Amino acid sequence: MALGLLRDQALELAEISKDQFYYNPKEGKQGKRASKSTKYRKAGSWDIVDNQEVVEKIKTQLSQRDMNYGYRKMSYFLQQSGYLINHKKVYRLMKEHSLLQAKKVSAQKNYVKYRIVVPNRPLEVLEMDIKQIWVEEQRRYAYNLTILDTFTRAALYFTVGYNMRQTQVKQAWEYVIEHYLQPADALNRKLHIEVRNDNGPQFSAKMIQKFFEENGLNQMFTHPYTPQENGHVESFHGILAKHLNRQTFWTLEHLEQDLTLFYERYNNTRIHASIAYLSPHDFWKLWEIEQIERIEKAKNKVQFKLKIPYYKLKETFGFYEHEGSCSLQSEGLYALID
Repeated sequence: MALGLLRDQALELAEISKDQFYYNPKEGKQGKRASKSTKYRKAGSWDIVDNQEVVEKIKTQLSQRDMNYGYRKMSYFLQQSGYLINHKKVYRLMKEHSLLQAKKVSAQKNYVKYRIVVPNRPLEVLEMDIKQIWVEEQRRYAYNLTILDTFTRAALYFTVGYNMRQTQVKQAWEYVIEHYLQPADALNRKLHIEVRNDNGPQFSAKMIQKFFEENGLNQMFTHPYTPQENGHVESFHGILAKHLNRQTFWTLEHLEQDLTLFYERYNNTRIHASIAYLSPHDFWKLWEIEQIERIEKAKNKVQFKLKIPYYKLKETFGFYEHEGSCSLQSEGLYALID
C-alpha cells in the first residue's frame, strides 16, 4: 500500500482478511474491576460494608453445625441476611479465602462386560439384589436382600428389614466370606470372584466398594435398565414372588419366619431344570465329588448332566427323600441356611 497498491489488492496479495488487517489488540485484561465493598440493608436504608465483613459472615455460617453451604446456598443466605450480593461474587470471595467445598468425587464403578455370565465353578460369580415385600403391620415395604451363587443357584444369605443400609450389606458379605469363601480357601487359591449388583445406593457406597476391594472381591455394576445382567437373582425373585403372592404378611416377624422356610426349601429340596433337575444343595455336593458333567453349548449356554442314574442317588451317596425331592444328610458348608 505504501508503494501505491489499493488496499484490497494489497490484502489479496498478502492473503489476509480485512478483519486481520484492522485488528488492534488491547493491552491488559479487560472487564470491570472487582468491587471491594458490598451493599448492606440496615434499618431501612442501604449501607456500604467492606467485603471482609461479608467473608467473616460466611466463615461464621460455615462454622455452624450442618451449615456447610456451597457458594449458591451461601448467596441466598447472605441475601436473606440483608446483603445485596449475587452468587458470582460469593463464589469469588469464597474462592479467594479457600472457603469453597471440595467437589465430591463419585467412586469409580466397574460395569459388567458380558450380559450372559457362564461361571466354571461354584463361588466364581455371585449376584445380590433387594426385593420389596409389603407388610400390613406398618403399612410399608420391607426390604429383602439375597446373595446368590450363579453356578449352583444356591441362596448363600438373606436378610429382611424395614431398612437396608450399607452396614447391613457389609454384614451379609462378612457372613458369606466366613461361611463360604474362607472354607473354600478363596484368597490363598487366588480365585477370581465376581460380585454383580445393580446401582443401588447400598451397593454403590464407598464403604462397600472398599470392603470388596480389601477382601479380594471384584464388584461389577450392571448397566441401568438391564436386569438381565443380573439375571440369576432376578429369576430367583420371580420364584420368590410366586411364593409371596399367595399370602399376606401382618408383621415383619411373620415375614421373616416364612422367608426362612422358603429359603431352606429352595436350597435343599426344590429342583431346578438348569442344574440337572437337582436342588442347589445336592447339585453343589455332586459337583464337588465329580458326578456332574458340564457341557458347553452355543451362544454362551451351558448344560449340566448327572453322570449316574437319579435312582442311584439315595443308595450310592446317602441322599434321602424329602418333600418330593432329595437332600444331603450332611450339614456344614452346604447347609446354606444359618
